[in-house]
Amino acid sequence: MNSTASNPASQRLLTFLAGGIAIVSLTALVAVLVQYMLQVAATPILLAVALYGLPLAFILLMVVLMLNFRERRRSS
Repeated sequence: MNSTASNPASQRLLTFLAGGIAIVSLTALVAVLVQYMLQVAATPILLAVALYGLPLAFILLMVVLMLNFRERRRSS
């Protein structure tokens, strides 16, 4: 009886989601830094994405890691 969270397809989806969030967050961070160099006021949405994106991606990757450890422990 497998749960949906331990399904390899859902783990793959969470991994790609975390990677996508990290890439978008890093792009937003670069955009904020470029705006700062050009002495333009950074938009609040870019600041929010840059501030919260990387921690969210890290948390998602930790969830994937815990699910992977739990699955390996059950199989052995």
